[in-house]
Amino acid sequence: MMRLIEALKLAWRNWRCPEPQRLRDGAFSADAPITSASEDLLGRGDFARALARVLYRHRGSESLVVALRGEWGSGKTSIKNRVVEVLSPPGETKMQVVTFNPWQWGTDEAITRAFFREIAVALGDAEQSVFARRRAHEFRRYAKTLETLSGGLKNAGSRASSAAVWLSGVGFLVAGGVVWLEPSAKMLATAMLVIAGAVLILSRIIGFLGRDREDDRPLDVSRFDLEQRLKEMPRNVLVVVDDMDRLEDEQIRTVIRHVKANANFPGLTYLLLYQRNILERAFGEGEDGRQYLEKIVQAAFDVPVVEGERIGRIVLAELEKITQPLPSDGKFDQKRWGNIWVGGLRHFFKTLRDAKRFVGGVEVQFSLHSGKRVLETNLIDTVALEVLRLFEPDVYAAISRSRTLITGAARERRESDKERIKAIIAAARPEYKDAVQYVVSQLFPIVGWAFGDSWYGSDWEEGWSSERRICSPRYFDRYFSLRLPDGQISDSEFMDFLEKSADRERISQSFADFEKRNLLPELMERLDEAAVGKKLPLESAGAFLPALFDIAENLPDKMGFGKMPFTNAWRTAFWYLRGEDDAAKRGQAFLNALRKSDSLAVPATLISLDMDGKEKGDTDLLFAADLEEAKEVWVAKLRADLASGLEGMLGNKHLVNFLYRWRDFEGVDGPRAWVASIATKPELLGKLLVGFLSEGVSHALRDHVTSKVISFHWSAIEPLIDVPAFTDAVKALAPDPGSPEFDARDRFLKAAEKHAAAVEAAKAKASDEVEKDGTDEDSAEVRLVDETES
Repeated sequence: MMRLIEALKLAWRNWRCPEPQRLRDGAFSADAPITSASEDLLGRGDFARALARVLYRHRGSESLVVALRGEWGSGKTSIKNRVVEVLSPPGETKMQVVTFNPWQWGTDEAITRAFFREIAVALGDAEQSVFARRRAHEFRRYAKTLETLSGGLKNAGSRASSAAVWLSGVGFLVAGGVVWLEPSAKMLATAMLVIAGAVLILSRIIGFLGRDREDDRPLDVSRFDLEQRLKEMPRNVLVVVDDMDRLEDEQIRTVIRHVKANANFPGLTYLLLYQRNILERAFGEGEDGRQYLEKIVQAAFDVPVVEGERIGRIVLAELEKITQPLPSDGKFDQKRWGNIWVGGLRHFFKTLRDAKRFVGGVEVQFSLHSGKRVLETNLIDTVALEVLRLFEPDVYAAISRSRTLITGAARERRESDKERIKAIIAAARPEYKDAVQYVVSQLFPIVGWAFGDSWYGSDWEEGWSSERRICSPRYFDRYFSLRLPDGQISDSEFMDFLEKSADRERISQSFADFEKRNLLPELMERLDEAAVGKKLPLESAGAFLPALFDIAENLPDKMGFGKMPFTNAWRTAFWYLRGEDDAAKRGQAFLNALRKSDSLAVPATLISLDMDGKEKGDTDLLFAADLEEAKEVWVAKLRADLASGLEGMLGNKHLVNFLYRWRDFEGVDGPRAWVASIATKPELLGKLLVGFLSEGVSHALRDHVTSKVISFHWSAIEPLIDVPAFTDAVKALAPDPGSPEFDARDRFLKAAEKHAAAVEAAKAKASDEVEKDGTDEDSAEVRLVDETES
C-alpha cells in the first residue's frame, strides 16, 4: 500500500512538472549528498565498497550494528549512498535496505511507530511471497507487544474517563448540593450529567478499540516466532539510521533503545550514522556514554579524512566554472589571487560541505554584481568577502560597519586606529585568526598597516578605484548592499557613456539623462577619477570637451557631504587635456572646444590655471601663443553674451568670477566700463549687487554644526568701480524691503562705509608718522588697508 501511494505521488509530480527546470549542477547543494559514483569528488569509493562487503556478507544468529562516524558535513550520507549503490554484488541475492531518518518524525512515539513500520515494510513487501508477508506480520505483532503502539488510544480512553468523572462531579454538585439555584441553573446541571454519561460511554468504546489484542501472548513466544521467520530470509535486511545527531538527547536514547532491543535478532544489520561526541553525550558525560555505545555497536568506522588540497582543487574547479560566463575587463590580478588563496582562503575549506556552501553563495554574489559590461565589483575581493561571510560572520559584520576606518590609504591615521582595526580581527575564531588577518589585510591595506606592514599613500587610491577594490571608498558599499547603492553609477553604464563621448549629440544627451536622474555629481566624480588615471579616450576631445563645458556651467560649486561637482568638472577637463602629451594638439583641442561651447566657466578656470602655472614655472597646459588666443576668444565670447543677454548674465552665478577673469585676461578698463554702465540703470543695478553677495559659514567654538553667513564681496567689486560715484548710485536705489536687492544694497552701503572709515584711518596714521619724522605730508607714502572683507 505504501509503495502504491508513493508511486501515485511520483506520477502526479511528473504530470504537473514533466520537465522541471534544473539549476546549474552544484548550485545550492550544500546539504545534498551524492547519490552515485559519478558524483564522488573525494575518492571515497574504495572505502564505500569495503564497508558494503562487510555489511553484505554478515549472516549470523544475531544482528550486526555498524557505526559510521563523522562531523557534520564530512560526507557520512554520501558514503552511505555509495555503500547502498554497491551493496549487492552482481548476480547475488539483493539485500533489502531500510533508510530510517528519525529526525523527520519528531516525537518519541512517532519515532517508535515509524521505526517498526519501516522495518516491517522491508521484511514483507506486498510483491513478495506469502512467507515474507507472514514474516512482516510477526514483526508487527512483536512490535505491538514490545512497544504497546496502541497506547495512544488507551490513553485517550483514560483521559475521556477522567473528563466524565469530573463533569459528573460538577453536575451532582450543582444539581443536588446547591439548592438555592434557579431552575435554569438546575437544567444546566442536568445537561452536564447527560454529557458526562456520553463521555463515559465514549471512553469505554475507545478503550475497547485501543486494547492490546496480543496482551495475552507472552513476549518470549512472540520473539521465538519472529526469529523463526527471520531465519527464513535469504539475506539480511540493512537498516540505515541517519541524522541521529540532529535529535534531542531523549530521542537519541529512544532510537538506540530500539536498536538494542532488536540487536540479537537474526536477519537484521544496522548502519548508524552520527557524530560521535553528540551521541556519547546523550548517554552521559565522559566515558559513560562511550562505553554504553560500545556495548551496542560491534564495529565503528570514521569517515576517511580528506586532504585539504583535494577540497581546495574542488573549490577552484567550481570557481572556474561559474566565472566563465562573467563579463571580463582584464582586471583579474593572478598574482594577487595566488597570494590571497594560498595565504588565507584555502584554510577555511575542511569538508565538501564547506566547498558547496561557498560555491552556492559566491555564485549568487556574482549574479547580483554582474553588470552588462563588467562585474561591478572586484572578482577576487568578492570571493574573499564571501568566504568571510560564510565562515567568519562576526568579522564580516565588523568589516561592514567600518567603512571610514579601513578604506582608503593610511594618511592622517592615529595610533588609536590600530587598536580599532585589530578589534575587527579579534572577532575571528582562534583557529582561523591568522588566516582571517591575512585575508583582511589583503582586502584592506590599512589593516596590514595596523599590524606593521607598509604605509600606503593616497597615490594608491586611484588604482584601487579603477580595479573596483573593496578598499576603495567608492566601491565599499556595493559589496554589502548586494546591489548598486543609490546615487551611484554602474561601471557598465559608465563604459557605455564613454563609448558615446565621440559623438557630440549623443554625449550631450547622456549628460542630460544623468541630470534628470540627479546623477551628475556622481558622474563628475567618476570623470575626474578617470581623467586623472588617463582612462578617458583622447580621440573624443572634439565632442567631449565642449559638451563637458556646457553641462558644467550650472553645476554647484559645493554640495553636502563634500561633493564639488563644478570642481570635478574643471579638473576633468584639465587632466583630460594633460593626458595629451603633444602640446600643440592639446592647445588645438582646447581652442576648438572653447569656440564650440556656449559656456565660459570651465574655460576661464583652465586659462587662469595656465596663467598661474606659467608665472610659477610649472608645466604649461598651453603654448604661450595658444594661451593668448584663448584669452582673446574667451573675452570676445563674454562681451557677446553681455551684449545679447544682459538679463541672463546678471543672474549668472559665475558673473563675479567672469568680471574678475575679464580684468585678468584683458585689463581692468573693460569690466570697469561695463559696471559703470550698469550703475546708470537702476533696474539693473540691484541685480548686479545681488551677484556680489557671497555665502559662507561660521562655526563657534562649541558648536557641532555650522551657520550660514551672507556677506558682500567688497574686494571683488572695489577694483571695478569709482567708489564715490557708484555709492551714490546705490544710495539712489529704492528696492522692495525684504527683497534680495534690498539686502544687497544694505550690505554694499555698510561695506562702503567701512571702507571709507578704513581709508580715513590709514590717512590719519600716515599723517601722524609724517609729523613724527618731520617730513612733508606730500612726500609720505600712503598705504590703504582694506578691512571690510568678510
